Amino acid sequence: MAEPEVVVPVGGIGRHLDNDSPNYEFAPGLLLAVALAYDSLAGPDSVRDAGGVLSPDFTRMRPRLAVGWREEENGDWLVDLRPGLASHAGNEWTAQDVAWGFEKAAAQGVMAWWRINGVVGVQRVEVTGRYQLRFHLRAPYETFPNWLLSAPPYTVDSTAIRQNVTDQDPWGLEWLDTHVAGWGPYALVDMTSEHMLFEARPDYWAGPPDPARLDVRAFPDRRAALDLVTENLPVVLLGTDPDETAALLRADDLTVLRTWAGHASVEIDFTRPPFDDIRVRHALALATPYEQIRADGLLGMARPWNGPVKGISQWYPNAPIPYGHQPARARELLAQAGYGDGLASDFHLEPQPASQRIAAILAQAWRNIGVELTFHDVTQAPEGWLPPLFLRLDCGHNLSEPVYDISHDYAAMNPLLPLPGGPPHVGNWRPRWNKNPAVLDQLADLLVTTDRAVRRRKVDQLQRSIIDFGSTIFLAETQQVTVASQHVPPALLDPHSRLYQATNYQNPKPDYYLPARPPTVAPTVAFAR
Repeated sequence: MAEPEVVVPVGGIGRHLDNDSPNYEFAPGLLLAVALAYDSLAGPDSVRDAGGVLSPDFTRMRPRLAVGWREEENGDWLVDLRPGLASHAGNEWTAQDVAWGFEKAAAQGVMAWWRINGVVGVQRVEVTGRYQLRFHLRAPYETFPNWLLSAPPYTVDSTAIRQNVTDQDPWGLEWLDTHVAGWGPYALVDMTSEHMLFEARPDYWAGPPDPARLDVRAFPDRRAALDLVTENLPVVLLGTDPDETAALLRADDLTVLRTWAGHASVEIDFTRPPFDDIRVRHALALATPYEQIRADGLLGMARPWNGPVKGISQWYPNAPIPYGHQPARARELLAQAGYGDGLASDFHLEPQPASQRIAAILAQAWRNIGVELTFHDVTQAPEGWLPPLFLRLDCGHNLSEPVYDISHDYAAMNPLLPLPGGPPHVGNWRPRWNKNPAVLDQLADLLVTTDRAVRRRKVDQLQRSIIDFGSTIFLAETQQVTVASQHVPPALLDPHSRLYQATNYQNPKPDYYLPARPPTVAPTVAFAR
């Protein structure tokens, strides 16, 4: 009797599978296609801390589709590819596939192009051999190997795509939206609005993957998706929140893997009074009870965050942020700014348990310095509108690397783009955040700095500038969680498997995968009506 397929419940499938499409539409099914049908050039090793929580180690990248990489004296990088690989369609993997994917991203001007060209500074990808590439960079980029984890631009089977192009669609965008053309462990064999069925590829470079089949199923109801782990079938849950994780950890027959991956913050519109006064922003940071938020708001599934680079990135600042819980000093700053009698503000958050607990903690702590908050559901805010105060509980990056961490997250607000003179958006990504010109100038200068020692100092200086500016309150680093029933093959849960790396290191964000929470959650804070 054939083994049953592993079920992965998600909030939706969608019909757009091209992660590098200019008409990109988010759907969990797309990210599972990235994780299963495609692969990365390399992936990080993994380490566990004393609490058993995993972290990627980007200083120890392990070969995947690439077998070696080295930096040239001028800052270019040579990458050697694994020979003898076949795609889903049976085509051979060569350096031309990587170069073609780079050209596709450049022609579309999509997010992948902004990442690899705008941030990393790859000017050109040169094919130097059948299985070798040279990445020409505008300046040295010591943490370039981190980017070998990233799938954008996609590591695609360009031969299969070119067989499906037309004069009107020379890059095969329409075909790619409903097909996969990669080198990953699984082939997509069936896709409807209800599910995606993936079957193991026997000629995968790491050997036939286990399990033989994965069924990514759409569930409209979050509770029904979570309850699947209580049934007698193999199930993997991706991205449970702290409350769900706490309950699942109590089950003896489940595997719960936690990974340091995200971060939580309060984002402040620094262009709007009273928050255009840096003393007010610093007062809020000094009035924030960080330990209580980590312990009670996030149920202990958090650690201090020194910001703005993620703790799993290189060049993370070791010194704590200079805004420990000092309410007396916070009151002094408010008085100096002319708000000795207090102030009031709207505060936006998502209606989920952890967000509401954090909001309740902040409401009490900030009330003690004279700040009164009125709470609103951020999911009901007008598109493109920036709240004065916003609790940002989930943040996932395509990868973690210090310059990209800063570029993705801060201007001093998310994300730091475009650079001066650039387009107003990247692809169909139109961020609503305001820009901090001083930080933009520092980043622009950093990206073209060729002296390695100076470049390293500028990364530290840029981080200090963002911290000092105070438009982000760095609450905590958070965890991405994978839960599996006892019937799931251990190989699928290995931290070096493609699924684990893609969903925990490459696209780590709890709300990416499971169905959305119900529209009403029992509130711990009162929302304005």
